[in-house]
Order: sequence, then structure tokens, then C-alpha cells
Amino acid sequence: MYDKQFHDKIAKISINCFKMLPKSGKPNRTQWTVLSCIVQEFNNELTVVALGTGSKCIGKSKMSSNGDILNDSHAEVICRRSFIRYIYDQMSAISNIMEFKQISNKFFLNPEVKFHFFTTLIPCGDAAIFPMQTTIDFGNIIKKDTEGEGNEPPHKKVKLESGDIFRTGAKCVGGSEVDAKLPGIDYHITGVVRTKPGRGDPTLSVSCSDKLAKWVHLGIQGSLLGILLDAPIYLSSFTLIGNTPFCEQALERAFYNRLEDVSLLGAYKRNKMILGQSSLSFEFGKDENKQPCPSSVSWCVVDGKRLEVAVEGKRQGVTKKKLNTEAGRLKICKVELFNKFMEICDLKKIQLRKNCDNRSLTYMDVKSLNKEYIRSWEILRQHFKTWTLKDNNLLLFFIK
Repeated sequence: MYDKQFHDKIAKISINCFKMLPKSGKPNRTQWTVLSCIVQEFNNELTVVALGTGSKCIGKSKMSSNGDILNDSHAEVICRRSFIRYIYDQMSAISNIMEFKQISNKFFLNPEVKFHFFTTLIPCGDAAIFPMQTTIDFGNIIKKDTEGEGNEPPHKKVKLESGDIFRTGAKCVGGSEVDAKLPGIDYHITGVVRTKPGRGDPTLSVSCSDKLAKWVHLGIQGSLLGILLDAPIYLSSFTLIGNTPFCEQALERAFYNRLEDVSLLGAYKRNKMILGQSSLSFEFGKDENKQPCPSSVSWCVVDGKRLEVAVEGKRQGVTKKKLNTEAGRLKICKVELFNKFMEICDLKKIQLRKNCDNRSLTYMDVKSLNKEYIRSWEILRQHFKTWTLKDNNLLLFFIK
């Protein structure tokens, strides 16, 4: 089933969905972008339900304690957040893919439904390190945080079947595991967590390779939405566009093999995706002779406004005076998705904590209620060895 023809189908409907969107937020002829989509398979039909474009992220100095800015605007991340918005919308309506059971206060996804991931550029970070590819920013290696044991063995070097790999200008953050920058295949170390590439104010956003590896094990729903679900939502396949370098070995290393055997709690597990490449091309693919598009697009199948355009983590076109108001927020930022979560709890009369008003709980309070997810993430994080640490004060906002 998951042959070349299947990957071509996924690519075709994803690109067609992008083409049907208005020009706002899209690159012009002198620009490039990354496109990512999540395609739903149900009743023998393939439908794009979430789409994201972009290649930017904000620096740590611009992060907000109100949950009202998008830290990471890479296409893969915008697509996934758009997908979460789609699932909340399905929960609030009569849906043929989800069913709510009052006895458990959980939503159950129809077992016949599958979700497939499509993207037009190899994910930044570990998956992008393989012999003789187009020039890609691999990202920064993250130093071991102070909570780690500090005595883990170093990552093994993976033998690359070539005389050279392309280099990156991204600088290592520090620590014992760094890019050796030796000639040829020894320039980069593989298997380590990296931050997104970029100049200026450093970001705390980890690479898309690292985020996808996390989603492969914990699902794409995250801890918040996961509270309302009976089981995690996993991706069935991963399709890369045709006009970009592809290395299945590097993808498998980035998503699974570097983490070795992982035993998680409950329904959480390593979910191996079918990996493949389409023969189709994307006209706005990465081009060293063009500039990255400064804006990002978020689109999903919802009852209401489906399309949003983002610049620097906020809604495009909002005046400076209104930038930090509700009018400047994207529907996929933390506080807006938290608001959708609370609306579902109100709709289904779900009390999150006994003898406690739901809206007295902070974003961090609610996320911490998903104990199986939190514990599974702690276990998985030990296999990553390192991960960026964000200030908990950024998670203390409420929904009024």
C-alpha cells in the first residue's frame, strides 16, 4: 500500500491544497519556503486536514509569559499545531472520526482513521546529516543540562557511506559533544539534540528532527490535548517531496535508532512510520539563490476561519498597538489552544481537579495532570541525553 504511488498521492493533494490558498503569506518568485501537511485517511479517502509553511523561529528574549506568541514557525511545527486545532474542532462538533464516552470523559479516535505527514524539506537537525546533500543548516548542538547525570557515554559516530558531507555555519552551544569540524564525513557528530539554526538572538526551539522523534514516541497531540484522548495520536507515514535529498537511514537514525530501546508507560510507545519519497516537486522549495519567505501560513479544516498568516510569531497585518492584544494572537498559539481545551471541558462537563474550578488552574497545572505523558516524556528525555530547558514562568498563564 505505502509504495511510490502512495507517496505521490500524499504529495499531490498536499501541494494542491497549498495552491488553492490565497497569495497572502506565500513566497514570491524570489523567495522559498517549507510546506508541511497532515493528511487524514478515512473510508479510502485522503484529505489534507492541517497545513503549515515557514522556516523561522523567535529568539529566547522574545518568548512571552502570556502564551500569546508562537516560538517556532517552522512548517512542521505550524502544521502540527494546526492539526491540534483541527482535533479540538472535531471534539466540539458532531464528528465521524471521534466519539466521546461520558463514562471515561475521554474522546476515542475511530480506529479506521490514519494520519500521514508530508513535507518539502528534510527536517532540520539530525535527519539532515548524510552524505553529499544540498546545503542545509543542521542546527546547534545542545549542551547537557544541569539536571542530567553527566556521565553518559558519548554518542557513537555513525559511518556515513561517502567521502564528504555538506557543512553548516551554525555554531555549537557547548558541552562535551560538539561538531568536530574535521574534513569530510567527520565534520558533524550525529545523533545529538540540536537547536534550530539561525543568527542573532539564540532560540530555545529544538530542531524538527528532535521534535519529530518526540512525536514518534509520544504522539502528535501533546500533553494538554492528550488529557481528553483515550490514546495518543500517531503518524502512519512520512513523505518527503521529490526534488530534495532523501536518506532513509538518516531519518531512521534521527527518529528511532539514536534513542535505542525505549520502554514508555501506558499506550505510549515507539511508533515506526513508513518512510518514503515522492517523485513530485515543489516550486517554492529551498533555493540558495533565493531568500526565505519571512511569513508563515497556518491552515486547517475547522468551522470558522481556517487560514492565518504569521510574522515573528504573531498575526500578520495587526497594528503595533494591538500586537499584544487578543487581535494579535494566532489561533495556534499556546493560550488560544488552551482556551479551546477549556471550552471542550465546559462542553463535556469535565472537571479537571476535584473541588477546583478549571479556570483557576494555570497552563502548567493542567499539563501536569497528564501523568502518564509526563512520566513517559521524562523517560524519553533520558534517552535524548539533552534537551532545552524553558522557564516555567512562561507557563503560568490562565484562561479567564
